[in-house]
Amino acid sequence: MANYIDARTTLPAEIQADVCIVGGGAAGVTLAVTLARPDLKVVLIESGSLQLEGETQQLYNARQTGLRYYNMAACRLRYFGGTTNHWSGYCRENDPIDYEGRPDMGVPAWPITYDEISPYVKKAISVMRLPAAEFDPFVKAARHGVPRERLIDSMSDDFETKVFQIVPKRRIHDLHGEALAAQGALDIYLHANVTHLQLNPQANRVVSATVKTLGGTASVVKAKAFVLCAHAVENARLLLASNDVMPMGIGNRSDHVGRYFMEHANVQSGLLFPSAKFPVLYNYRWATRYDTNANLGFSAKAMRREKLLQYYCRFVPIPLDQTMEGAYGHLIGDFWSRGSLATIEALKTVAGDMPGAARFITSRLRDGVPPVAAYELDHRIEQAPNPDSRVTLGPARDALGVPEVVLHWALNDLDYHTFSRGQELMRESVERLGLGRVEAPPLTPERIRESVKGHFHHIGTTRMSARPEDGVVDRDCRVHGVGNLYVGGSSIFTTAGYSGPTMMIVAFALRLAEHLQTTWKRA
Repeated sequence: MANYIDARTTLPAEIQADVCIVGGGAAGVTLAVTLARPDLKVVLIESGSLQLEGETQQLYNARQTGLRYYNMAACRLRYFGGTTNHWSGYCRENDPIDYEGRPDMGVPAWPITYDEISPYVKKAISVMRLPAAEFDPFVKAARHGVPRERLIDSMSDDFETKVFQIVPKRRIHDLHGEALAAQGALDIYLHANVTHLQLNPQANRVVSATVKTLGGTASVVKAKAFVLCAHAVENARLLLASNDVMPMGIGNRSDHVGRYFMEHANVQSGLLFPSAKFPVLYNYRWATRYDTNANLGFSAKAMRREKLLQYYCRFVPIPLDQTMEGAYGHLIGDFWSRGSLATIEALKTVAGDMPGAARFITSRLRDGVPPVAAYELDHRIEQAPNPDSRVTLGPARDALGVPEVVLHWALNDLDYHTFSRGQELMRESVERLGLGRVEAPPLTPERIRESVKGHFHHIGTTRMSARPEDGVVDRDCRVHGVGNLYVGGSSIFTTAGYSGPTMMIVAFALRLAEHLQTTWKRA
């Protein structure tokens, strides 16, 4: 099996490898288990352990100057498996339009196409052990008895049903456990932090990486190729902080490192009062019971016509009788707790309204969810690539001596337009099609800034581009101008796209592994 080495007790002064991977999350571990073989020596350097530890987690602390955002030490996890350790398991591939670029909107094209990444997406779906056919909304609807004609796709050219599948087993040992167990040629150093990348004097090759433990032990890794898979914020931080040869930081000749920090921004606002025609497939609570999430999103045709980013609306049910739902849930979950006052109160609620209880239970038996009074509208968009939304370095230093992260999260006019017009189009279509009535205040920039949240999806900061002038890495994820330095993970994404990043991170890692196998095996 893979060799797990605690760097606090065993850390050679020099580590030799063909490929050195920095970070043991979805990208790093996928790369490691795909690459490692007797004739290709791979080492993976992981900051944390096999479980969460407070001292290591605090290395994620950051200063923030933009929109209100999550505490960085809370929304990322710094131990083996990375943030997959609290990933909710949502999987969906990006749409073809996500790669195309729309210059009239300031949205750049990726240097690869949907068709080029598609084979690796299929492999990622296999890694996730998901039925590929059930990303098709009509297949998913038919499986659960929802007629094809009830989906909005059959009623409107402007909207599509976009299906996420939810992986039941989503931790890194679930995804790659067998491969890790079979990898005798893979060394995984735990409690090991890469703090600096050393360039040669010509600034076109990394010659070594400095590794430190929190206890003060140090080492260097010398490898033919290095791959940063430490997530979007930390990838940018390491490139910017390694500035002894290139004063602006590695890969930053054109000042793109750290820029274009993107999230999948969401705002909860407004209510839908559904008609009987509103499909249960869109009920967020019903769908998650079947490891699914189905939302209303724009078609590519509508996005182009309206000049919008990706938008979708999630419908979060508000039960017709929240008191009855609470009582029912308590009785199901805690009925045998003898003497529980809460159980007695729940019984009183049910007994005091037997007709209501009958309606509630009938609905639960028929649809698996309580009757709905309304749906709260959860508006979600891909964020536009915005150079002012960025990661920089501050004057303070962490326990390892690395400069602090300063995060400035910012939205722009295209984001505000997508939120606002997205809600308008959704309301117009839902009401025109007889699916219900929408009551929602206008989504003004002020209202959006007050309530916007993210999803722990850190995207951009080392984006992929065809030309060095436009980004940080090329189509093979290699840092422009540095022959043996690569970047994995969602920091390479040129645009945020529609979907949660994890499955796409795995797909791009599989593609990068194939490139590294052919490029560096005989180097």
